[in-house]
Amino acid sequence: MSRPSWLRVQGIAAASALAFALLPVAVSAGRGETDVPVATILAAYTRATHSDDVTTYAAQGTLIGEGLTGTFTVVRDGTNEREDDVMGPRHETTLRLGDRIFVRNANGNVRELRGYLHRRGLTEDLLDSGAFATHPELARFAGWGDASGVRAWRLEVRAAGGEPETLWIDAGSGLPLRLEFLDGDGPSFVEYGDWRDVAGRKIPFRAVLTDGDRRYDTVQQTTSVTIDQPVDAGAFVPLKPRLLAADRVHTVPLVEREGHVGVTVQCAGRDWFFLLDTGAQSILVDTGILKAAGISPQGALEVRGATRSGGLGVAVLPSLAIDGAALDNVVVSSLDLSHSIGGKLHFDGILGYPFFASALVEMDFSNHLLRFGPPGSFTPRGTPVALDVDRELAEASLRVNAIQAPFIIDTGNSAEMLLYRPFLDAHAGIVPFSSAGSWNYGIGGANATYRTTVDDLDIGGVTLYHRAVDVVLARDGAFADRVDAGNIGLGVLRNFVATFDLGGATMYLAPGAQFDDGRLRASLPAISS
Repeated sequence: MSRPSWLRVQGIAAASALAFALLPVAVSAGRGETDVPVATILAAYTRATHSDDVTTYAAQGTLIGEGLTGTFTVVRDGTNEREDDVMGPRHETTLRLGDRIFVRNANGNVRELRGYLHRRGLTEDLLDSGAFATHPELARFAGWGDASGVRAWRLEVRAAGGEPETLWIDAGSGLPLRLEFLDGDGPSFVEYGDWRDVAGRKIPFRAVLTDGDRRYDTVQQTTSVTIDQPVDAGAFVPLKPRLLAADRVHTVPLVEREGHVGVTVQCAGRDWFFLLDTGAQSILVDTGILKAAGISPQGALEVRGATRSGGLGVAVLPSLAIDGAALDNVVVSSLDLSHSIGGKLHFDGILGYPFFASALVEMDFSNHLLRFGPPGSFTPRGTPVALDVDRELAEASLRVNAIQAPFIIDTGNSAEMLLYRPFLDAHAGIVPFSSAGSWNYGIGGANATYRTTVDDLDIGGVTLYHRAVDVVLARDGAFADRVDAGNIGLGVLRNFVATFDLGGATMYLAPGAQFDDGRLRASLPAISS
């Protein structure tokens, strides 16, 4: 439900040897400008930066943004790289070993990037290392742009097997001005500035990460850079995850409330009700929990929920416990939940990715039971479904009306399915239009939708028929995501016993006691033309 922002571009370093700084920009069209050969652009870039012959690189500096301050360090040796970012109470590490990329988040969960962010990471490594300058076949001229009055070449770069990203390069100096990439519901940017000479290379000492809303920019200011000097090989040791503190498998009631499911959580000497939400990237708590614990939140972060909004803080709770199993020193996000959702739902917090990544979690919806324990503590039932957890979400590639597409598996959504507008725009006619309007509620408010159906959904080797779908009409926020096609919610998952092994990037589905494939359903609702 919530999509808190953080320094990293979803786990990929925002800046390193080629970190740049963002400027107001505009793409020009229809001005009679001619295309520029890729070779011309790459030659100008190479002359300006000399970055392609760097063997080792180390840098450190400061971070500031969203009401938080911190530090960063970067070390690179050939194809190995490590970046540590500390912002307020959060500490994240990204470790690249050749083509493999690992991320440890603020709560100590370690994941290997294998999906969307791994593809992004391949292109970012090509850019960061400067190696793209010797691979013109991986780039194309994407047109001219204006950056605060500076004429810029827009060079789209895509590594083999990677996602495209666009580098804006000053046509006069050959220095990069900005890097543009897709981040959820729209583009984000890294802007580069304060270029300095270091050992004969040009290095940007200032980088700004922004999604266009300047209130939530994060500024990275480099204070020192060392090039072509020996680095400590100990920087590249594998990352170790922190797991749920439990010595057994626990079984507790899976509580139904207002169409959602949750569990009783002990914190600050009291019981609280938390939603179980595989569609949330963090553990989110109401400000009342922090008040009860005597803790003040830090920062003023952006939330991408039903809308983009602010008011998010971060804090460290000494413990969150479920039936005695504990997550200790938990970095949480904090928000006035009642105000943010307009009083439509009543709960105290959300257990998102950090909980599911630290445990093996079985949700038996028919029998209202939650079973969980340390990873590997029991054998999951059912058919395995591969997940992409790169973005700290449970995302799976599913087939809907004969089209294969990525969907968020979202236990925090009470509907059967959501489809996002960008996916619908790209696949016109995949579902019929309906005049049956509705609202989809989430963090930050609500989005207008219309109700329709999909004929069939293939999930976990099972075909479900006549699924009710809410098409979300929003153009920004979490429910206008351009990476995923939509959400699979509780209305679908209730047919199964669902087990989540997010540490292993897998979901298991076994037919539940009330399984119904919907074959005999009427098309719901009645569709109007």
